[in-house]
Amino acid sequence: MRVHNYMVVQPDVRMPALEHANASLPLGQAKHRNMPAVLIVDQQNLIALVNSRAVKMLRDICGAEIDVQRAALPPVLAALVPELRAKLRERMDTAAAALLTVDICARACLLGGDAGQHVMLLFERVQRKDAVQSNLERYALTPRECDVVNCVLYGCSNRRIADQLFLAEHTVEDHLKRIFIKLGVRTRTALAAKILGWRESNLAG
Repeated sequence: MRVHNYMVVQPDVRMPALEHANASLPLGQAKHRNMPAVLIVDQQNLIALVNSRAVKMLRDICGAEIDVQRAALPPVLAALVPELRAKLRERMDTAAAALLTVDICARACLLGGDAGQHVMLLFERVQRKDAVQSNLERYALTPRECDVVNCVLYGCSNRRIADQLFLAEHTVEDHLKRIFIKLGVRTRTALAAKILGWRESNLAG
């Protein structure tokens, strides 16, 4: 597999990050901006395409070289991608998001075509390194509620949150209900948007 400096997007697929990013810039200015970090995963959860910016970002996260020739997902994505894929299919959302680190987020959408259903990931840095922590404090969440929110941002299901925090699944559901009330949201997508400091439309398409 080759590392590309471009990405392929179906014309009918809307990617919020691309729509939102300086759409009104004149071509002379826009052409000097960095391309986003992009990775496309096939139906077998193997890397189909990746650009050099994504390789560098994942190398920084993993602390090791990413072997794109083997097409295997790095450990940081191996469990996350199947969960994002399932979330996108079950909820029919146009996009989903999860944190890889405290300041790097992965946004995902499904791409369909003759080759099957692929997942496109866009890797972005949260605008401020302490954005998540400051927003957690802003909404006066308890320490346990902060733990739950962080798990949600990492793309964890209720079952996985319960396992990680040694809680009953219904207790996690109760925490989420209180968190939704405090933040004034109804969905995990809206919760992520508020904590990450984005507009919900940027996550939901």
